[in-house]
Amino acid sequence: MKSPHWTNRLSFILTTSAFAIGLGNIWRFPYITGEGGGGAFLIVYIGLIFLVGIPILLTEIALGRMSEARTLTGFGKLSGKKYWNSLGWLGVLAGLLIMGYYVMILAWVLIYFGESLIGNIQQIQASEFSGHFDTIVANQSLVLPVIIGIMIFAAFIVSRGLQKGLERYSKWMLIAFIMIILGLTFWAATLEGAAEGYAWYLYPDFSKINLEVVLIALGQLFFSVGVAMAVAFAFGSYTDKKENLIVSSLWIISLDTVFAVVAGLMIFPILFTLGLPPDSGPSLVFVTMSSAFAQMPQGQWIGSIFFLLLFLGGFTSLIASIQGIKDSFEERYNMSFSAALWMVVGIITLIAIPSTFSYVDNPFLILGKTFYGFIDFLSSTILLPVGGLLIILFGGYVVGADRLKDHISQGAENFKFWKLWGILIKIVVPVSMLIILINSLLG
Repeated sequence: MKSPHWTNRLSFILTTSAFAIGLGNIWRFPYITGEGGGGAFLIVYIGLIFLVGIPILLTEIALGRMSEARTLTGFGKLSGKKYWNSLGWLGVLAGLLIMGYYVMILAWVLIYFGESLIGNIQQIQASEFSGHFDTIVANQSLVLPVIIGIMIFAAFIVSRGLQKGLERYSKWMLIAFIMIILGLTFWAATLEGAAEGYAWYLYPDFSKINLEVVLIALGQLFFSVGVAMAVAFAFGSYTDKKENLIVSSLWIISLDTVFAVVAGLMIFPILFTLGLPPDSGPSLVFVTMSSAFAQMPQGQWIGSIFFLLLFLGGFTSLIASIQGIKDSFEERYNMSFSAALWMVVGIITLIAIPSTFSYVDNPFLILGKTFYGFIDFLSSTILLPVGGLLIILFGGYVVGADRLKDHISQGAENFKFWKLWGILIKIVVPVSMLIILINSLLG
């Protein structure tokens, strides 16, 4: 297949940032920051960005650009040994499984957007929000058509090609995302509980920083950046040799982190103004925030905008994943564009369908877990950490740190910290990835 290319550097940065910025930035990062020591956690997290996040993202993107191929053929091309392409399969499998349940969650978000828009959220009593959420997620006749609609829309966008499809739509969706989240954040700053919310979220409590918190920060960083899912590798292969990958990677991770932090500045003033629990974890979005919007003046419209924000953040991750995996299949099996696209869309949809049945009474269990719980464990706990570890080892030892350095220096001739770079990708990042993997398996 003819390799597509980004229109320019800005398109590469914005589209890759749109992929990295997802649902986890809006609900998971804020509450783990508050629970992990606020400002102290942020200091730890930002330090890990430079030590782990940027090196691993930069390595995967650089490997893609070096190979000028997608993940199912690129590793073999770089190493001269086809068995290394099995590493690409880890990323493809992880991406398919994650998107399989990710689109289910996007369907929930879209349903809540509709409920808020027509005013249903405002009719629910405070004690009924948890039960209402349980009713929605168990309603396959509602959730499944929404999933299919989302997948058809995603297929339409990707079918238009890299530049006219993913690149164009991701940029506009990211711009809309930025405008909405900044607008909501400035509005939240005017609320009565803003100061208290900021204090809970940002006050540096160094007594909470321990090994467990550092491991949580490492895990959040790894999954937020979006490595080892076949996408960063593919996006690197679309990139021009003159592109400064160091600067671009810094921009991508910075945008991802900034908007994760801003999400907390938006959410916690609302919660503290209404006296709602700030540490409600995964139920924060669908139960706690919905309860907040039901109590607020103009909550119908503010809630609608909030769920639209969530959808935009998640949908860009979905279409980016479809693009990267589709191109991998197209190249590996010499498939037509349409055949590869619909195969990927079909596989993700087929994974999403049994995921929805995880919420019915007496669901089918795999090793004691629901289908959703099992694929989440398999992808997030095993495939992503193993894939990330092997990618960094492949870059540092199979391709070689010096060869990788020579390639990255194209477009980054003024970078002076190559000795530190070698230590990071050969020692610091692999050890960090190994710790994440062991902690995940033992946890």
